[in-house]
Amino acid sequence: MKNKKFIPVLLGSDRNVYGMALAFYEGYNIKSIALGKRDARETLGSKLIIPIKEERLEEDEVFVKKLLEIKKNYEDIDLILIACSDVYMKLIINNKSKLKNKYIIPYVDKKLMDKLVLKEQFYKTCDKYGLKYPKTEICTYDDYKKYMPSFSFPIIIKPSNSVAYWKCDFEGKKKVFICETKEDMKRIFKGIYKSGYKDSLIIQEYIPGDDTKLRVLNAYVDSNHKVTFMALGQILLEEKAPKEIGDYGAIITTYDKKLMNKIKDFLEDIKFFGYANFDFKYDERTKEYIIFEINIRQGRSSSFTTLSGYNITKYLVDDVIYNKKRKIEYLTDKHLWNVVGKHTILKHLKDEKLKGEVKYLYKQKKASNLLFYKKDMGLSRLKNVLILYMRTIQRYNKYYK
Repeated sequence: MKNKKFIPVLLGSDRNVYGMALAFYEGYNIKSIALGKRDARETLGSKLIIPIKEERLEEDEVFVKKLLEIKKNYEDIDLILIACSDVYMKLIINNKSKLKNKYIIPYVDKKLMDKLVLKEQFYKTCDKYGLKYPKTEICTYDDYKKYMPSFSFPIIIKPSNSVAYWKCDFEGKKKVFICETKEDMKRIFKGIYKSGYKDSLIIQEYIPGDDTKLRVLNAYVDSNHKVTFMALGQILLEEKAPKEIGDYGAIITTYDKKLMNKIKDFLEDIKFFGYANFDFKYDERTKEYIIFEINIRQGRSSSFTTLSGYNITKYLVDDVIYNKKRKIEYLTDKHLWNVVGKHTILKHLKDEKLKGEVKYLYKQKKASNLLFYKKDMGLSRLKNVLILYMRTIQRYNKYYK
Protein backbone atom coordinates (compact mmCIF):
# COMPACT_ATOMS: atom_id res chain seq x y z
CA MET A 1 0.00 0.00 0.00
CA LYS A 2 2.89 2.37 0.72
CA ASN A 3 3.82 2.22 -2.97
CA LYS A 4 0.31 2.95 -4.20
CA LYS A 5 0.50 5.48 -7.02
CA PHE A 6 -1.32 8.78 -6.90
CA ILE A 7 -0.99 12.23 -8.43
CA PRO A 8 -2.38 15.51 -7.05
CA VAL A 9 -4.30 17.72 -9.47
CA LEU A 10 -3.95 21.28 -8.18
CA LEU A 11 -6.38 23.85 -9.54
CA GLY A 12 -4.80 27.26 -10.05
CA SER A 13 -1.32 28.67 -10.64
CA ASP A 14 -0.57 30.91 -7.66
CA ARG A 15 1.34 30.72 -4.36
CA ASN A 16 -1.17 28.25 -2.94
CA VAL A 17 -0.51 25.86 -5.82
CA TYR A 18 3.24 26.18 -5.37
CA GLY A 19 3.04 25.54 -1.63
CA MET A 20 1.02 22.37 -2.16
CA ALA A 21 3.24 21.18 -5.03
CA LEU A 22 6.30 21.71 -2.82
CA ALA A 23 4.68 19.66 -0.05
CA PHE A 24 3.81 16.74 -2.35
CA TYR A 25 7.29 16.78 -3.87
CA GLU A 26 8.99 16.97 -0.47
CA GLY A 27 6.81 14.26 1.04
CA TYR A 28 6.39 11.83 -1.86
CA ASN A 29 8.88 12.87 -4.56
CA ILE A 30 6.08 13.34 -7.10
CA LYS A 31 5.16 16.16 -9.42
CA SER A 32 1.69 17.64 -9.24
CA ILE A 33 -0.51 18.45 -12.21
CA ALA A 34 -1.32 22.18 -12.04
CA LEU A 35 -4.42 23.06 -14.04
CA GLY A 36 -5.05 26.79 -14.30
CA LYS A 37 -6.38 29.58 -16.48
CA ARG A 38 -3.07 31.33 -17.01
CA ASP A 39 0.61 31.32 -16.18
CA ALA A 40 1.72 32.89 -12.89
CA ARG A 41 5.23 33.64 -11.74
CA GLU A 42 4.70 31.69 -8.52
CA THR A 43 4.70 28.44 -10.52
CA LEU A 44 6.22 29.38 -13.89
CA GLY A 45 9.35 27.39 -14.63
CA SER A 46 8.90 25.08 -11.63
CA LYS A 47 10.01 21.47 -11.96
CA LEU A 48 7.58 20.48 -9.20
CA ILE A 49 4.53 20.69 -11.46
CA ILE A 50 3.15 19.50 -14.78
CA PRO A 51 1.38 22.66 -16.03
CA ILE A 52 -1.84 22.50 -18.04
CA LYS A 53 -3.57 25.70 -19.14
CA GLU A 54 -7.24 26.24 -20.01
CA GLU A 55 -8.43 29.84 -20.31
CA ARG A 56 -12.11 28.92 -19.89
CA LEU A 57 -11.53 26.72 -16.88
CA GLU A 58 -14.01 28.62 -14.69
CA GLU A 59 -16.92 27.57 -16.94
CA ASP A 60 -18.69 24.49 -15.54
CA GLU A 61 -18.81 22.46 -18.75
CA VAL A 62 -15.20 23.24 -19.68
CA PHE A 63 -14.06 22.51 -16.12
CA VAL A 64 -15.60 19.03 -16.07
CA LYS A 65 -14.55 18.22 -19.65
CA LYS A 66 -10.92 19.17 -19.00
CA LEU A 67 -10.70 17.12 -15.81
CA LEU A 68 -12.19 14.07 -17.53
CA GLU A 69 -9.67 14.46 -20.35
CA ILE A 70 -6.82 14.50 -17.85
CA LYS A 71 -8.13 11.38 -16.13
CA LYS A 72 -8.02 9.45 -19.42
CA ASN A 73 -4.22 9.79 -19.34
CA TYR A 74 -4.03 8.36 -15.81
CA GLU A 75 -6.60 5.57 -15.76
CA ASP A 76 -4.60 3.33 -13.39
CA ILE A 77 -3.52 6.08 -11.00
CA ASP A 78 -5.53 7.75 -8.24
CA LEU A 79 -5.93 11.48 -8.83
CA ILE A 80 -6.59 13.76 -5.83
CA LEU A 81 -8.42 16.94 -6.77
CA ILE A 82 -7.33 19.99 -4.76
CA ALA A 83 -8.72 23.52 -5.13
CA CYS A 84 -6.33 26.40 -4.51
CA SER A 85 -8.93 29.18 -4.68
CA ASP A 86 -12.59 29.69 -3.79
CA VAL A 87 -13.65 29.65 -7.45
CA TYR A 88 -12.23 26.16 -8.02
CA MET A 89 -13.44 24.92 -4.66
CA LYS A 90 -16.98 25.89 -5.62
CA LEU A 91 -16.61 24.30 -9.08
CA ILE A 92 -15.44 21.02 -7.55
CA ILE A 93 -18.31 20.84 -5.07
CA ASN A 94 -20.96 21.86 -7.61
CA ASN A 95 -19.74 19.17 -10.03
CA LYS A 96 -18.99 16.44 -7.50
CA SER A 97 -21.51 14.00 -8.98
CA LYS A 98 -19.80 14.19 -12.40
CA LEU A 99 -16.28 13.76 -11.05
CA LYS A 100 -16.53 11.51 -7.98
CA ASN A 101 -15.99 8.24 -9.88
CA LYS A 102 -12.83 9.61 -11.51
CA TYR A 103 -11.21 11.67 -8.76
CA ILE A 104 -10.69 11.57 -5.02
CA ILE A 105 -12.56 14.66 -3.82
CA PRO A 106 -11.79 15.65 -0.19
CA TYR A 107 -14.52 18.28 0.19
CA VAL A 108 -17.82 18.81 1.96
CA ASP A 109 -21.14 18.75 0.10
CA LYS A 110 -22.91 21.83 -1.28
CA LYS A 111 -25.28 22.19 1.66
CA LEU A 112 -22.45 22.50 4.16
CA MET A 113 -20.43 24.64 1.75
CA ASP A 114 -23.21 27.24 1.59
CA LYS A 115 -23.58 27.15 5.36
CA LEU A 116 -19.89 27.96 5.82
CA VAL A 117 -18.86 30.05 2.81
CA LEU A 118 -21.76 32.51 2.66
CA LYS A 119 -20.72 34.78 5.49
CA GLU A 120 -24.16 35.62 6.85
CA GLN A 121 -24.85 31.88 7.13
CA PHE A 122 -21.44 31.25 8.69
CA TYR A 123 -22.00 33.82 11.42
CA LYS A 124 -25.30 32.17 12.32
CA THR A 125 -23.33 28.93 12.72
CA CYS A 126 -20.79 30.76 14.88
CA ASP A 127 -23.62 31.83 17.22
CA LYS A 128 -24.56 28.20 17.71
CA TYR A 129 -21.00 27.20 18.65
CA GLY A 130 -20.07 30.22 20.74
CA LEU A 131 -17.46 31.50 18.28
CA LYS A 132 -16.99 35.25 18.66
CA TYR A 133 -17.12 37.37 15.50
CA PRO A 134 -17.21 41.15 14.90
CA LYS A 135 -20.47 43.06 15.22
CA THR A 136 -21.94 42.38 11.82
CA GLU A 137 -24.73 43.69 9.63
CA ILE A 138 -25.86 42.86 6.11
CA CYS A 139 -26.29 45.46 3.40
CA THR A 140 -28.20 44.36 0.30
CA TYR A 141 -28.45 45.69 -3.23
CA ASP A 142 -31.99 46.86 -2.46
CA ASP A 143 -31.13 48.93 0.59
CA TYR A 144 -27.53 50.11 0.09
CA LYS A 145 -28.56 53.70 -0.78
CA LYS A 146 -30.20 54.24 2.60
CA TYR A 147 -28.09 51.91 4.76
CA MET A 148 -26.30 53.21 7.88
CA PRO A 149 -24.43 50.97 10.34
CA SER A 150 -25.63 50.82 13.93
CA PHE A 151 -22.01 50.86 15.19
CA SER A 152 -19.45 53.63 14.81
CA PHE A 153 -16.80 54.16 12.12
CA PRO A 154 -14.29 52.91 11.07
CA ILE A 155 -16.08 49.91 9.58
CA ILE A 156 -15.12 46.97 7.39
CA ILE A 157 -16.90 46.31 4.07
CA LYS A 158 -16.48 43.00 2.26
CA PRO A 159 -18.52 40.88 -0.14
CA SER A 160 -20.64 38.02 1.14
CA ASN A 161 -20.10 36.13 -2.12
CA SER A 162 -16.38 36.39 -2.89
CA VAL A 163 -16.65 34.27 -6.05
CA ALA A 164 -19.22 36.61 -7.63
CA TYR A 165 -17.31 39.67 -6.42
CA TRP A 166 -14.06 38.76 -8.17
CA LYS A 167 -15.87 38.42 -11.48
CA CYS A 168 -16.72 42.14 -11.31
CA ASP A 169 -14.38 45.08 -11.81
CA PHE A 170 -14.45 48.74 -10.84
CA GLU A 171 -12.05 51.57 -10.06
CA GLY A 172 -10.61 51.34 -6.55
CA LYS A 173 -11.56 47.67 -6.10
CA LYS A 174 -10.14 46.05 -2.98
CA LYS A 175 -10.39 42.65 -1.39
CA VAL A 176 -11.59 44.30 1.84
CA PHE A 177 -12.40 47.96 2.52
CA ILE A 178 -11.62 49.82 5.76
CA CYS A 179 -14.03 52.71 5.70
CA GLU A 180 -13.49 55.80 7.87
CA THR A 181 -16.56 57.94 7.08
CA LYS A 182 -20.15 57.86 5.83
CA GLU A 183 -19.00 59.51 2.59
CA ASP A 184 -16.37 56.81 2.02
CA MET A 185 -18.99 54.13 2.65
CA LYS A 186 -21.44 55.59 0.11
CA ARG A 187 -18.69 55.87 -2.53
CA ILE A 188 -17.62 52.26 -1.98
CA PHE A 189 -21.21 50.98 -2.14
CA LYS A 190 -21.76 52.80 -5.42
CA GLY A 191 -18.58 51.40 -7.00
CA ILE A 192 -19.38 47.82 -5.97
CA TYR A 193 -23.01 47.78 -7.04
CA LYS A 194 -22.43 49.64 -10.32
CA SER A 195 -19.91 46.91 -11.26
CA GLY A 196 -22.57 44.22 -11.62
CA TYR A 197 -22.21 42.65 -8.17
CA LYS A 198 -25.70 42.07 -6.77
CA ASP A 199 -25.14 39.92 -3.69
CA SER A 200 -25.02 41.15 -0.11
CA LEU A 201 -22.19 43.05 1.55
CA ILE A 202 -20.91 42.26 5.03
CA ILE A 203 -20.53 45.34 7.23
CA GLN A 204 -18.48 44.83 10.39
CA GLU A 205 -16.98 46.76 13.25
CA TYR A 206 -13.25 47.32 12.95
CA ILE A 207 -11.24 45.35 15.51
CA PRO A 208 -8.31 47.56 16.57
CA GLY A 209 -4.74 46.33 16.46
CA ASP A 210 -1.93 45.93 13.93
CA ASP A 211 -1.08 42.88 11.81
CA THR A 212 0.55 41.07 14.73
CA LYS A 213 -2.89 40.65 16.33
CA LEU A 214 -3.99 38.49 13.37
CA ARG A 215 -3.92 34.69 13.52
CA VAL A 216 -4.32 31.98 10.89
CA LEU A 217 -5.30 28.41 11.72
CA ASN A 218 -4.97 25.40 9.42
CA ALA A 219 -6.56 22.01 10.01
CA TYR A 220 -7.14 18.71 8.28
CA VAL A 221 -10.30 16.70 9.03
CA ASP A 222 -10.31 13.11 7.82
CA SER A 223 -13.07 11.16 6.08
CA ASN A 224 -14.36 10.01 9.48
CA HIS A 225 -14.77 13.68 10.45
CA LYS A 226 -11.89 13.57 12.94
CA VAL A 227 -9.35 16.40 13.08
CA THR A 228 -5.86 14.94 12.58
CA PHE A 229 -3.79 18.13 12.26
CA MET A 230 -3.88 21.72 13.53
CA ALA A 231 -1.40 24.59 13.14
CA LEU A 232 -1.69 28.17 14.36
CA GLY A 233 0.30 31.10 13.00
CA GLN A 234 0.76 34.68 14.20
CA ILE A 235 0.87 37.18 11.37
CA LEU A 236 3.83 39.54 11.29
CA LEU A 237 3.05 41.30 8.01
CA GLU A 238 -0.12 41.36 5.92
CA GLU A 239 -0.42 42.71 2.37
CA LYS A 240 -1.76 46.27 2.05
CA ALA A 241 -2.02 46.52 -1.74
CA PRO A 242 -5.73 46.85 -2.72
CA LYS A 243 -6.26 43.48 -4.38
CA GLU A 244 -3.88 41.56 -2.11
CA ILE A 245 -5.28 42.68 1.27
CA GLY A 246 -5.65 39.61 3.44
CA ASP A 247 -2.66 37.75 1.97
CA TYR A 248 0.18 37.20 4.42
CA GLY A 249 3.82 38.10 3.90
CA ALA A 250 5.31 36.71 7.11
CA ILE A 251 4.02 34.27 9.74
CA ILE A 252 5.57 32.96 12.92
CA THR A 253 4.18 29.73 14.34
CA THR A 254 2.45 29.89 17.70
CA TYR A 255 0.27 27.68 19.86
CA ASP A 256 -3.00 28.11 21.75
CA LYS A 257 -4.54 24.76 22.64
CA LYS A 258 -7.74 26.30 24.02
CA LEU A 259 -8.51 28.04 20.73
CA MET A 260 -7.42 25.06 18.65
CA ASN A 261 -9.55 22.60 20.61
CA LYS A 262 -12.57 24.88 20.32
CA ILE A 263 -12.19 24.81 16.53
CA LYS A 264 -11.50 21.08 16.62
CA ASP A 265 -14.83 20.45 18.40
CA PHE A 266 -16.61 22.72 15.94
CA LEU A 267 -15.22 20.96 12.84
CA GLU A 268 -15.96 17.49 14.17
CA ASP A 269 -19.49 18.39 15.24
CA ILE A 270 -20.49 19.80 11.84
CA LYS A 271 -19.06 16.66 10.14
CA PHE A 272 -16.43 18.54 8.17
CA PHE A 273 -14.09 16.82 5.69
CA GLY A 274 -10.86 18.08 4.14
CA TYR A 275 -8.66 21.11 4.70
CA ALA A 276 -9.99 24.05 6.71
CA ASN A 277 -8.45 27.47 7.11
CA PHE A 278 -9.55 30.15 9.62
CA ASP A 279 -8.67 33.82 10.06
CA PHE A 280 -8.85 35.46 13.51
CA LYS A 281 -7.88 38.68 15.22
CA TYR A 282 -7.02 38.96 18.90
CA ASP A 283 -9.10 41.71 20.49
CA GLU A 284 -7.08 43.36 23.26
CA ARG A 285 -10.26 44.95 24.66
CA THR A 286 -11.96 41.63 25.45
CA LYS A 287 -8.90 39.32 25.47
CA GLU A 288 -10.71 37.04 22.99
CA TYR A 289 -10.05 35.74 19.51
CA ILE A 290 -12.51 37.14 16.97
CA ILE A 291 -13.18 34.90 13.99
CA PHE A 292 -13.48 36.47 10.53
CA GLU A 293 -14.05 33.54 8.20
CA ILE A 294 -13.46 29.93 7.29
CA ASN A 295 -12.03 28.71 3.98
CA ILE A 296 -13.06 25.14 3.21
CA ARG A 297 -9.69 24.53 1.61
CA GLN A 298 -6.06 25.19 2.56
CA GLY A 299 -5.19 28.89 2.62
CA ARG A 300 -2.64 30.65 0.40
CA SER A 301 -0.11 30.68 3.24
CA SER A 302 -0.74 27.12 4.44
CA SER A 303 2.76 26.17 3.33
CA PHE A 304 3.96 27.63 6.63
CA THR A 305 3.07 24.26 8.13
CA THR A 306 5.16 22.28 5.63
CA LEU A 307 8.18 24.58 5.95
CA SER A 308 7.90 24.24 9.73
CA GLY A 309 8.45 20.49 9.40
CA TYR A 310 4.80 19.36 9.38
CA ASN A 311 4.04 18.42 5.78
CA ILE A 312 0.43 19.43 5.23
CA THR A 313 -0.15 16.78 2.55
CA LYS A 314 0.69 13.72 4.65
CA TYR A 315 -2.54 13.99 6.65
CA LEU A 316 -4.59 14.02 3.44
CA VAL A 317 -2.63 11.22 1.76
CA ASP A 318 -2.70 8.95 4.82
CA ASP A 319 -6.46 9.43 4.93
CA VAL A 320 -7.65 9.16 1.32
CA ILE A 321 -4.88 7.04 -0.25
CA TYR A 322 -3.58 4.73 2.49
CA ASN A 323 -6.71 4.69 4.70
CA LYS A 324 -4.45 5.22 7.70
CA LYS A 325 -6.15 6.62 10.78
CA ARG A 326 -4.14 9.18 12.69
CA LYS A 327 -4.39 10.75 16.12
CA ILE A 328 -4.47 14.54 16.20
CA GLU A 329 -1.13 16.29 15.80
CA TYR A 330 -0.48 19.94 16.72
CA LEU A 331 2.27 22.08 15.23
CA THR A 332 4.30 23.21 18.24
CA ASP A 333 7.76 23.96 16.80
CA LYS A 334 8.76 27.60 16.34
CA HIS A 335 9.41 28.62 12.73
CA LEU A 336 9.24 31.76 10.59
CA TRP A 337 7.59 31.53 7.16
CA ASN A 338 7.70 34.40 4.68
CA VAL A 339 7.72 35.56 1.07
CA VAL A 340 9.22 39.03 1.71
CA GLY A 341 12.66 38.43 3.21
CA LYS A 342 14.37 39.29 6.50
CA HIS A 343 15.08 42.94 5.64
CA THR A 344 11.45 43.72 4.79
CA ILE A 345 10.16 42.00 7.93
CA LEU A 346 12.50 43.96 10.20
CA LYS A 347 11.85 47.21 8.32
CA HIS A 348 8.06 47.13 8.70
CA LEU A 349 7.58 45.16 11.93
CA LYS A 350 7.10 47.56 14.86
CA ASP A 351 7.03 45.13 17.79
CA GLU A 352 10.58 44.99 19.24
CA LYS A 353 10.02 41.67 21.01
CA LEU A 354 8.88 40.04 17.77
CA LYS A 355 11.81 41.61 15.93
CA GLY A 356 14.11 39.89 18.39
CA GLU A 357 12.34 36.60 17.79
CA VAL A 358 12.70 37.03 14.02
CA LYS A 359 16.45 37.62 14.36
CA TYR A 360 16.79 34.61 16.64
CA LEU A 361 14.92 32.27 14.28
CA TYR A 362 17.06 33.39 11.33
CA LYS A 363 20.17 32.78 13.42
CA GLN A 364 18.90 29.31 14.35
CA LYS A 365 18.09 28.59 10.66
CA LYS A 366 14.41 28.27 11.54
CA ALA A 367 13.22 30.71 8.89
CA SER A 368 12.06 29.82 5.36
CA ASN A 369 11.10 31.83 2.29
CA LEU A 370 8.57 29.86 0.24
CA LEU A 371 9.80 31.33 -3.04
CA PHE A 372 13.38 30.11 -2.67
CA TYR A 373 12.99 26.35 -2.44
CA LYS A 374 16.50 24.93 -2.98
CA LYS A 375 15.35 21.86 -4.91
CA ASP A 376 13.54 24.03 -7.49
CA MET A 377 16.03 26.70 -8.50
CA GLY A 378 16.58 26.22 -12.23
CA LEU A 379 17.42 29.33 -14.27
CA SER A 380 13.88 29.82 -15.58
CA ARG A 381 12.39 29.42 -12.11
CA LEU A 382 15.01 31.67 -10.50
CA LYS A 383 14.32 34.47 -12.96
CA ASN A 384 10.59 34.42 -12.23
CA VAL A 385 11.13 34.16 -8.48
CA LEU A 386 13.47 37.16 -8.41
CA ILE A 387 10.97 39.28 -10.36
CA LEU A 388 8.17 38.20 -8.04
CA TYR A 389 10.31 38.81 -4.96
CA MET A 390 11.33 42.32 -6.00
CA ARG A 391 7.74 43.26 -6.88
CA THR A 392 6.58 42.00 -3.48
CA ILE A 393 9.17 44.13 -1.67
CA GLN A 394 8.21 47.17 -3.77
CA ARG A 395 4.54 46.64 -2.85
CA TYR A 396 5.32 46.51 0.84
CA ASN A 397 7.46 49.65 0.62
CA LYS A 398 4.67 51.45 -1.25
CA TYR A 399 1.63 50.43 0.80
CA TYR A 400 2.90 49.48 4.26
CA LYS A 401 2.59 52.24 6.87
